Amino acid sequence: MKKILCILICLFFMIEHVHAENYIVMSDDNRILFSKNEHEPKSIASISKIMTAVICLEKGDYIDVWTVGSEVLSADEKRIYLKEGQQVSMRSLLYGLMLESGNDAAIVLAKRVGGTVERFVELMNNKAQELGMNHTVFHNPHGLDVYEDGNISTCYDMALLMNYALKNDVFCEIIKTLEYTSEWGSIFHNSNKLLTAFPFTLGGKTGYTSKAGRTLVSAARKDNLTLLCVSFQIHDHFNFHQTKYTEAMNLYQKMTLMKTGDYHWNQRVVHVDEEFAVTCSLNELSEAEIRYDYNESTGEFLVQFSLDDYVVHKAYSTSSSKNYCILGYCL
Repeated sequence: MKKILCILICLFFMIEHVHAENYIVMSDDNRILFSKNEHEPKSIASISKIMTAVICLEKGDYIDVWTVGSEVLSADEKRIYLKEGQQVSMRSLLYGLMLESGNDAAIVLAKRVGGTVERFVELMNNKAQELGMNHTVFHNPHGLDVYEDGNISTCYDMALLMNYALKNDVFCEIIKTLEYTSEWGSIFHNSNKLLTAFPFTLGGKTGYTSKAGRTLVSAARKDNLTLLCVSFQIHDHFNFHQTKYTEAMNLYQKMTLMKTGDYHWNQRVVHVDEEFAVTCSLNELSEAEIRYDYNESTGEFLVQFSLDDYVVHKAYSTSSSKNYCILGYCL
């Protein structure tokens, strides 16, 4: 009897261990599909490097080449073995940063782009505020939390950051790369196992410290449905993300309510230059409220989709027309 009881207790803890303490699955139009403790701030380890890459791509020169300075001597733990006096490029360091999670790459990049590491961290925090990452504070460009507080964020904030980063084509190219060879001969391998395990994966970033546990940010796309998943403190995080993506892709679709083109509305032509699409299930679509309106003061055609606390709205320009137009065809 005692033996059976011990087995049951062990199974219980094993089952509990595969459930994330904090996670979020979010669509690219910021709809939260599944979540748990998504607004709880925690140390985030190397997924911090997503912000490091974003700042470098926006503030630095991707084809920049320079000589590594003494700042590299302060890098701890995970390294791509950069040396003082070595010639490096922005491109290769970004691959070393995102694929191998090189802390030395993070320090060297921060010094080059920010002038000082401290100034670079300021840029990281400024961007976080700009993106609405209201529970995020960066203290360094790499995510280590051994000698200081490390970087603090939430699953929700990191999903916002990843969603923003995916708009950069170079970033997307880096995070989907399985292997990269630098100009000095080092070969970097992507630590994100989802890239080979789950065919819809766009890429992501792994992280780990003893304080933060395992952290993972990833993105996946099926048809036109793009999803972000962030998890903190889960051992089997790759399997967790794959399971959540599969669940979401079976339930939800990205539904287009208005395609690009010209439409008629009350003797005016509505110019739809960006399609109006929402993330929902077929059952939810019948329950949603869709409103169309015209703003006399701005001359804009307004569309709003409402489903509980999920609200999507767009404003389109208009012009007067004596002709009657339907789906771009004038009569």
